[in-house]
This record gives sequence, structure tokens and C-alpha cells, in this order.
Amino acid sequence: MAVSVKKPYLIIILLAALCFSACKKGTQKEVIPINTVDSTIIAVSDHPITDRLYAELDSSDVYNDSILFGYWFKPHEACYVNIFFHKDDTYEFKYYEVGKDDSIIEKLKKGKFAFDGKMITLESDEGWNDYFNGVIYYKHNGTNFYLTDKEEGLYLVKGSD
Repeated sequence: MAVSVKKPYLIIILLAALCFSACKKGTQKEVIPINTVDSTIIAVSDHPITDRLYAELDSSDVYNDSILFGYWFKPHEACYVNIFFHKDDTYEFKYYEVGKDDSIIEKLKKGKFAFDGKMITLESDEGWNDYFNGVIYYKHNGTNFYLTDKEEGLYLVKGSD
């Protein structure tokens, strides 16, 4: 019993076979990994913040929110709003501002900080804006410590990535 193949299907099968044979003959381009240096793949950590925390703090201090040093972030916006307090009294503060055209402007400020009781003052060479004056308060809600500004528009909890 003979199988009947109509001409349009025959053309599609023929084109597929030609494409397959062209790929087999090496006409495709070689894919080179992006993260290579002299043919050595660079290992990139999945948790760069955690790595920095463990390099700088004792393991028991990383998640201990009664200790100021470490990584604090805004829940649900951790990659946009966070601050890292280092033991040498320096900080890295990542946040964003909304532009006049509703665009998001990412900011990163670094500097020294001073801790006085429950008030943390972030020093910045560029200064601050009307929305945030560089002062953060270290508060306790009965269960956990957290960081906030005077208007409580900024709310940060301690953790890692």
C-alpha cells in the first residue's frame, strides 16, 4: 500500500531537511559564554549581599536585628531600597526618586554615619532632598527592630538576599 504525500507537505519536509543538513554541516555560529576571561568561566555568586555579610559580620549577627550593622531593606522593594551599614561606620544606601515625568531615577549614596541613641544620621557630600533629610530612626515594635524616617515613609527590616 503506497502512501500519498501532497505537494505542499512535500515542500515543507524538503525545506526542513535542508535546514537540518545546513546546521549539521557547521554553518551555525559558535555561542561564546558572556562571563569568560581567557576561556575560564567566572563564578558569580547567587547571593552577593549574603557573601559580604558573612565576610564582615559574625554569622549570628547577620539576621540579628538588635545589631545595626548589616543589610536592611524595604519589604517588596528590596532591590530598589536598601542600606548596608558597615562596621567601619560607613554606609551604602540605594534608593530611587520619581522624576517629574514619572520616570524612576535610581540613586546610590555612600558615606559615614553617626549613631546617637535611636537616631542614625547619614552624612552625604551631595546632601539630601526635601523628602528625606538623612536621618533614620532605629525602632522596636515589641517583636522586631526596624528602621524608619521621621514621616515613616521609609520602613526597612534586616535580612540578606
